[in-house]
Amino acid sequence: MAYRFFWVTLLICILTSLRSQSAVDHFNKGVENFNTKNIDMAIVSYTKCIDMDASYTKAFYNRGNCKLAQKDLKGALADFDSVIKLDQKHAKATLFKGYVQLLLEDFASSISTLSSAILLDPSSGKAYINRGTAYLKSENYEMAISDLNNAIKNGEAGYTTYLNRAQCYTRMNKYNEALSDLNAASDLKPDQSTTSQERAKLYLRLEKWNEAIVEYTKVIKSNPQDADLFQNRGFAKLMTEDFNGAYGDFGLCLQINPNHKLAIKNRALTSFELKKYDEAITDFNKALALDEKNHEMYMQRGLCFLETTKFDAAVKDFSKAIDLKSDFAESYFNRANAYSKLYDVNKACKDIKTSLKYGYEPAKAHINTLCEN
Repeated sequence: MAYRFFWVTLLICILTSLRSQSAVDHFNKGVENFNTKNIDMAIVSYTKCIDMDASYTKAFYNRGNCKLAQKDLKGALADFDSVIKLDQKHAKATLFKGYVQLLLEDFASSISTLSSAILLDPSSGKAYINRGTAYLKSENYEMAISDLNNAIKNGEAGYTTYLNRAQCYTRMNKYNEALSDLNAASDLKPDQSTTSQERAKLYLRLEKWNEAIVEYTKVIKSNPQDADLFQNRGFAKLMTEDFNGAYGDFGLCLQINPNHKLAIKNRALTSFELKKYDEAITDFNKALALDEKNHEMYMQRGLCFLETTKFDAAVKDFSKAIDLKSDFAESYFNRANAYSKLYDVNKACKDIKTSLKYGYEPAKAHINTLCEN
């Protein structure tokens, strides 16, 4: 009996050893396939390894990375979860799980998982940068900045770190800090259009129009079908009184997106400055069809009518603007001017006084003229 037990035990050991060796062989084949960028076959090999040994932690971990490379995020998440179930202190699997949750836009879970990763490895710069990114996406900018600072301290002073921290500073209205980080990001990757676009937006906020134009010109070269870029560059040109340049950019924007509200409005304003009043009226008509309660556009169209001696139409538009905004001092002033052209002195005088009442200082110079009595 003892003799038979010995041989049975020996046979079990041999079979176990053979099975284990076969699992190792499949694992090694998976590594070989991964190194030669044959990701599909690597997954097949790791799966065979796991089928033979469901406790093979490295196989789950490597297969998770393969699935991540293929953008199979849910599959990768399941594999990293399996690693953590087998080894709760596996810092890298915890890090990658949190990263996948970030990619899946499950920001709360990502923050929780990455916090665990940091507890397991406090020196993990990648864990800090990923959690910082999750905080950024969750609009918790102070926590994001704290994490991104820690990422830099732990060796992750890379392009993404500076770009993300710049976005936090921008949203907190800390524009100088944001610009410094965008410059650092640009130094690391000079050809990244994302940096130029973020810097262009920042220059618009800072009203540095010429700098914004330079940055938008860079971005447009790599994104020539982005209507917003032409609109924004056109706006910067409008602010520098480069009316012809602005007119051209708004036109390019509208070629890409004919219903771009801002571009229609801004081209109308630019046409007015270029004394192309009929074109301006056409664009204001389009703009008001898209936004019929915009009091400023009624006033601007009224000014076009005023310039083209269509005084009744001008009065009608200024009145509409006032109906939408009862304390619109500039519209009272302009309507007073229109009434004076129609020789309606009483209404002109009343409007000019109302304009001054609401704080429109230029009205002072016209009271004596329009209110002779």
